[in-house]
Parts: sequence; C-alpha cells; structure tokens
Amino acid sequence: MTQPSASGNDLDAIRRLLYGAEVARIDQAMAESRQAVQARLGELEQRLDRKLEELSQRVTTQLEELSRRQQAHADKVTQLLDQVMSELSRRAEALGSEARAGLTELRGRVTEIEKRKLNVADFGASLAALGQRFAEAGGDESPRR
Repeated sequence: MTQPSASGNDLDAIRRLLYGAEVARIDQAMAESRQAVQARLGELEQRLDRKLEELSQRVTTQLEELSRRQQAHADKVTQLLDQVMSELSRRAEALGSEARAGLTELRGRVTEIEKRKLNVADFGASLAALGQRFAEAGGDESPRR
C-alpha cells in the first residue's frame, strides 16, 4: 500500500489548517516588527542626518574662523615685514649717506695731504736751493780770505 503523495498546495492547506491562526498571528507580528524596525531605522537615519548636518555646520564655522585667524595672522606678519623692510631701507640709506660723507671727507683729507706734501716738497726744494746758494756764496768768500 502506497500512500498518496501530497502536493505543495495540499501541504499549504494542511499547514493553514493546523497552524492557521498562529501562523497568521506570527506573520502579522513579524510584519509589525519589520515596520517598527524600518520606522526606527528611519528615525535613526533622520537623527544621524541632523547630527551630521550639525557637525558639518560646526566644522564649517570652525574652518571659517581658522581661515579668518590665519588671514589676520598673515596680515600682521605682512605688516611687520613691511615695517622691518622700511626700517632696513632707512638704515641702509643712513649708512650709505654716512659712507658717502666719510668718503667725501677722506677725499678732502687726501687732497689736503697731497697739498701739504707738495708744499713740503716745495719747501724742501727751496731750502735745498738756499743751502746751495749759501754754500756757493760761502765757497766764493773762502778763497778771498
């Protein structure tokens, strides 16, 4: 005696009969759980989006503040560099003027020394000429005595 085979539809029918109300209740509970999980996930996703937006705004604000500070710092550094360069230029000009004045003074002294040297040479030549005349004049008088 062989048993008749049950088809897939027959098994579903038997299951519905055996478990009908319980399965329907479990299916309903699972559907409600899925919906609750999806709703909770949607809520969490919205909260996460809000938090990310807040964080993004904070980061943007901090970056803007950092950018303003860096620009202010760069402006101060530029201003200080301009002041330093101005002071260096002023000092270089002053040193250049002092050097030019010193060179002019040295040239004047060199010129004065050259004039004195020429005067001393002329005086020496005059003394030599006088000494020679005196020697010649003294030499002429010696034999007469």
